[in-house]
Amino acid sequence: MQPPRPRLVLVVEDNVDAQLITTATLRHFGFDVIQADGLEQARGLARERRPDAVVLDCRLPDGDGLELARAWRTDPTMKDVPVIVLTAFSARQDVEAALLAGADAFLVKPIPGAVLAAQVEKLLAGARPSQTLRVRRP
Repeated sequence: MQPPRPRLVLVVEDNVDAQLITTATLRHFGFDVIQADGLEQARGLARERRPDAVVLDCRLPDGDGLELARAWRTDPTMKDVPVIVLTAFSARQDVEAALLAGADAFLVKPIPGAVLAAQVEKLLAGARPSQTLRVRRP
């Protein structure tokens, strides 16, 4: 019997240092990771590889990460993929905007690696609080 394949996480982050740290952290905890530094690259990788989860920055050089999260929620191949917004912005309106856009979790940089990995694991196990928000949204 073959061991299960590592879960694939798409990290969408334009800051090189943050991308390297996030990728190394997730790999350390046993995830397979692909990286994008903008929206267009993220869209292409998601179409090619369909990740099991996404770690997404909000503000990217070619647009708003929340718009991408919103678009993925209507895409049949991506609508059930957990999205974690990982950003340096932590105002209440940032959290609300991310959750209403379809993010399943909102984390603030910098974050301990074990916390990020635990959140990815939790979402992959089926804990999806924002699905309730999306269903109730008018």
